[in-house]
Amino acid sequence: MDPVENVRATAQELLSFAEEQEVDVGPFCTDGHFEKDQRWVFFWRKDELPYSGPAGEKEGTLHYNMQGVISVLPNKLKESAGAFRGAWTEAGTFENVEQAFALLKAWLLDRKEVDELPSRSVRRYGI
Repeated sequence: MDPVENVRATAQELLSFAEEQEVDVGPFCTDGHFEKDQRWVFFWRKDELPYSGPAGEKEGTLHYNMQGVISVLPNKLKESAGAFRGAWTEAGTFENVEQAFALLKAWLLDRKEVDELPSRSVRRYGI
């Protein structure tokens, strides 16, 4: 699948799940990317294309990439306080759509700080 279509299809999957939970995230979704108040996140699924995920990874694995403004430096980077400028970047995977929705809601709607975000498999992070 084309990477742009992959992001759009995965966003639609999340929009449908959110609707079932009676949470409207549609106003924050543009072309497959979710954005609100200087925070954004997008999702995609591993497919047959090599750049959609690591070699050997199960097809269909749900990935995310997020960035945005934060107020509190995460505990795991407390030694980097001098480099902290109020921004966070992170990428990783989920086991299911429920976990992806939980992150989307916590990150954008509830504006949780990094240490308060729900369970996920983080592959890369930074400030």
